[in-house]
Amino acid sequence: MHTRITLALITTGLFWIAAPAAARADTYTNISFDSLESGLSLDGRLYVPDSPVEHPPAIVMAHGCSGMWSENDPSTAVAQRHIEKWGRELAAQGYVVLAVDSFTTRTLPGEDEVEFQNQCSGDAFEGEVDPYGERVDDLAAARAYLIDTYDVHPGGIGLLGWSQGAQSVLVAMAATPSTSNTPYTTAIPWAAATAFYPGCGSQMGYGFKISQPIDGWWRPANPVRLHMGEADNHRGYCQRRVTNAWDVYGADPGTADELIWRTYPGVGHSFDRAGDLTFPTTKCTETEAADLSLRELCAMRDADVDSLAFLLTLVQGPTS
Repeated sequence: MHTRITLALITTGLFWIAAPAAARADTYTNISFDSLESGLSLDGRLYVPDSPVEHPPAIVMAHGCSGMWSENDPSTAVAQRHIEKWGRELAAQGYVVLAVDSFTTRTLPGEDEVEFQNQCSGDAFEGEVDPYGERVDDLAAARAYLIDTYDVHPGGIGLLGWSQGAQSVLVAMAATPSTSNTPYTTAIPWAAATAFYPGCGSQMGYGFKISQPIDGWWRPANPVRLHMGEADNHRGYCQRRVTNAWDVYGADPGTADELIWRTYPGVGHSFDRAGDLTFPTTKCTETEAADLSLRELCAMRDADVDSLAFLLTLVQGPTS
C-alpha cells in the first residue's frame, strides 16, 4: 500500500489558461510503483507542481517503441527530450504527471537493458512488451498509483502518448473492448487523451482488416486528439480508423466523444523531436509555415500548442 500524500489547497477554484506557464521550481524525480502484474514493479518519471491544489488533475504519459530514456539508456535517469518537455510544462500548469517506463523492469533475463529499450519494427525485441495489453495495464497501474499516493482527482486524469505508447492510449480510450463491438457498461477512467503518430493497423484489433475494406468498430469513449505527419507510413490506416469513427459512430469534432484528427504535409514519424526543452508559446507564422525547411518544427509547434490547450480544457481537477 502506498502512503498517500495530501497536497495543500491553495485556491477554492481551478483556473486553467491555454498557454505555456512560466518556468517554476517544480519537482522531477524517478520512482518505482506496482504494476498490475503480480511481483512486477514499473519505473517512471514523476513531475509534481511546486504549488499543487488539493485533488490535482494528472496526466499519464506513454513512451514510444524506443523507450522513454535519453539515449535509450535508463541509467541516464532523464527522459527523452519530448517527454521531459511535456512533463515539465504540464507540472508547471498544475498537473501531477507520470511518464511510465514499460520496458526496463521487463528486460529479459541475460539481456542488456539498453538493447531491450529498442522494440521498434525490425529490432531484435520488436513487440516484446505488448502495447495493446501489458502497456494498457501499465497506464491503469499509473492511474492507481497517482490516486493512492498523490490524491489526484479520479475524474481529472488524462493520457498523452507517442508512437507505440500512442497505440496503448488509443486502446485505453476505446468505447469497446478490442474483441467486441459491445460498448463498456461503465465509463472509462480517462477524461481525454492526445496521441502522437500511433500505429493503427490490424494488430490493434477492433475488427480492422488491412486487406479488406472493413474498418472495424474502434472509436473513442471520451475526447481524443490524434496528430500525424502525412508522410508517416502509418497515416493511411489511422485515416481509415478516423473516418470510420466519424462516419459510422459520430465521433466528429465537437461531440462529447470527439476525435480530432490533425495531419501535417511533408512530415513523417516522430516529427516533434526537434528543439530543446522550451515549450512553444505560438504556432508558426504564415511565412514560417511556407518554409519547407521548417515543416517539422512547425508541425511540432502546432501539435504542442493545440494539445496543451486541449488537455487544459478537458483534464481538470474539481471545480469547487
